[in-house]
Amino acid sequence: MLRRELVMWVLVMVCAVSVGGVRTADAQGENGSRARQVRAIPSAEVTIVLNEQFFNSFLDEVFTDLNAPSYKIAGASEALKKATKASAAHVSAAAQEECASVIVLEREMDGVRTSVHFENGRIVAPLAFRGTYGSTLLGCLKFQGWADTVMTLEFDAARQVLNARVNVENIHLSNVPKAANGLLVGMVQKVIDMRINPVELIQSAQLSARIPVAAAGGALRLRAREVRPEITKGALQLHIIYEFTRAE
Repeated sequence: MLRRELVMWVLVMVCAVSVGGVRTADAQGENGSRARQVRAIPSAEVTIVLNEQFFNSFLDEVFTDLNAPSYKIAGASEALKKATKASAAHVSAAAQEECASVIVLEREMDGVRTSVHFENGRIVAPLAFRGTYGSTLLGCLKFQGWADTVMTLEFDAARQVLNARVNVENIHLSNVPKAANGLLVGMVQKVIDMRINPVELIQSAQLSARIPVAAAGGALRLRAREVRPEITKGALQLHIIYEFTRAE
């Protein structure tokens, strides 16, 4: 136990020294002695490096060991709700289930893989997908393709969460009627905006921690104050500015 606490204290001190330590001031007491008073709580910077392989290996596991992520189209807009309701009156329940209004992300479609790349200071993330949509005029539409997207990062300090927002630059569809292309492109765009965004890239459990110090009779809370992303070729560097507070 003592050894573990000693290691924890060393880590805390290394973080504090990296920022310049604690500023103190001397105060004259009633008995003439001088006491040190802390004027600023030390903060520390930690850099986490995540490469493309990390994200793409994660995606491999999702598509291999879990169900492919799927998102219902119904609810993307009031117009889609009305179209879905109108079509339901003309088809059987089995047909409705077979032609459910849904978009499913795929590992690969038309030679394009769902993946993450770091290039030219940007996070590029093509998304492969397939889907079905029951149209009142065109019947059951089956479509597939991919979206060219760029991800931006946003740190929510209150929730201690690093979010990624997917911004669509272009949508490519294949094997769909020309008359339905505009409708389907708009639906895919809305599903990404309203169903997928935002993506919690790093949650609070990975950003904050409670560090018990039994010998001092308490614990410290490690809390992220700022997250500054730096995108280099093939890697994402997250510079996290931490502060220490007393944990309850």
